[in-house]
Amino acid sequence: MEPQDFFRVVALLNETSAHDIGHVLLSGLIGNSAPAPLLAIVATRADTVVGAAKITADPVFPETFSALISVDADARGLGIGSALAERVDAELRLLDGGTATCSIRDDLPRGRAFAERHGFTVAHHSLGFRFDLTGSEYSLAARAAETAERAGVLIRKATMASEEDLILECFTRCRMGLPLPYGNRPVDVRARLLQFPPGSMYLIADSPDAGSVRPKGMSILIPQRRSWYVRFTGTDPDFRGQGVATAVKANSLLYAQRTGAESVTTHNDESNTPIIRANKALGMVPDVGYWSLLRDL
Repeated sequence: MEPQDFFRVVALLNETSAHDIGHVLLSGLIGNSAPAPLLAIVATRADTVVGAAKITADPVFPETFSALISVDADARGLGIGSALAERVDAELRLLDGGTATCSIRDDLPRGRAFAERHGFTVAHHSLGFRFDLTGSEYSLAARAAETAERAGVLIRKATMASEEDLILECFTRCRMGLPLPYGNRPVDVRARLLQFPPGSMYLIADSPDAGSVRPKGMSILIPQRRSWYVRFTGTDPDFRGQGVATAVKANSLLYAQRTGAESVTTHNDESNTPIIRANKALGMVPDVGYWSLLRDL
């Protein structure tokens, strides 16, 4: 894989994902802020990249390696994917321990079957939800205010530039006990936050009590073309069951509409009943989800 291939490769590999991971893919391939890729190869036909495979160290989960393969739709069925998979398999066998991971859209059953044939097993299933921003801003604003009042929180924007420590601390608390796509394993929380692209929005649910500096919950929104993606919504364990997640997610929809977005999408583990219930209560409808797969090395 050469530098001139990167954007074509990102477009190909991005097709395997239920949400836009272009920023993470490009960062991992360039290797400026992460270790260089263990494998970065392409298959070309008439000087056009028709397939790609990569293995990169996952900066969020230590001793974890992200493996992905994708073949252009017009070039499938010719054995290109199998040839790339042989190279991926050979490289993974050289690793002394750890875990290989991949995530595949749940509307690509052939992709899942392909991964399973090469030693990966499904660890989790995340459901997709979408909210089309076709209604009036007034109705969204009214619901955002009503849910925030009921939960007893004030929702505001925070920035990594001025409140990185608060965001990091709140994120650490709010993700406690939530199901992870690759199971319970060490997580570098700061690395996760640094993965989010510029322009990401952090919404904090503050307590209205004077002198309180401990947020009750938060939501993280990531811009994606005409849509926005709610990458995370969580509540401090001490305040769960009070409607904080519903309030911060309702405000996420409002903020996204004010940016001109056409829709908002999100994913949640199918076992996370409270947030799935909140999604449905807010009028979000089912959308494409994804399987998280693992292979022990």
